[in-house]
Formats: sequence, C-alpha cells, structure tokens
Amino acid sequence: MAQRSDRDANWALRERFAQVHDQYNKLRSGMGEMQAKLHAYRATEKSRDGLIKVQVDARGRLVKVDLEPAALRSYSATGLAEEITRVAAKASEAAGAGVSAIMAEVMPADSGAMSFLRTNDMNDLLKRHDDIMDYRPETRDER
Repeated sequence: MAQRSDRDANWALRERFAQVHDQYNKLRSGMGEMQAKLHAYRATEKSRDGLIKVQVDARGRLVKVDLEPAALRSYSATGLAEEITRVAAKASEAAGAGVSAIMAEVMPADSGAMSFLRTNDMNDLLKRHDDIMDYRPETRDER
C-alpha cells in the first residue's frame, strides 16, 4: 500500500512540475514580444480643452508635449505649467494600466510582478518566497 502511495505522490509531483514547466515556457517564450511591446508603448492624454497633448513611454517618462498655439494665449505661464503637469500625470497613470495589460498577456495574474504593478509595493515581488520561507516582515526584528 505504501508503494502505491509513493507512486501516487510521484505522479502528482510530475503533473505539478509539468504545469509549472509549461507556465515557465509560456512566460519565457512571450518575453521577447512583451519587451518589444513595452519598448514601443506610448500613452497619450489631452487636456480638457484639447490644447495640450502629452505622450509618455511605458515607464511614464515624458516623451513628447504638443501645444496648440491657442494654449499660449489661453493659459498664464503658471497655468500652462500646471496643466502640462496634470496631463502628464494622467498619461503616466494610463501608461501603468497599459503596461499591466501588456504584461497580463504572459504573466500569471497572481504573480509578484503583477501584484507589484497594481500596488507599487516592493514586498509583493517577494511574497511567494516569503510564504515559502515563512518570513513575516512585521516580525523581522523579533527573530
């Protein structure tokens, strides 16, 4: 009977390994395409009046600002700077959502990387490892 249990356990382990291996292969095979998409990605947002257009890359870095000539007449210098900053922040937020969508094509939804994109919490990157190692950040100093 124990021999049968060992075989069943081995079979279950093999199946789990095959699942993990398939997930890893899917992730690795999609990396090059995902990297190209991220490199080419741009998020563009406009001001409410359409006079200001801002474009950022996948990291939310400013790539381009377009101003309609009327923007220079419609805004004070301070107002123009504030509106460009507001539109850039909006574009940066859109970039975060766009990057998440691109990464979701290959990354498991419950992965540390996807959690980090949602929360911006570095602990999410190591959550799975913390669980395996039974690491509790709140009790770190007590050990």
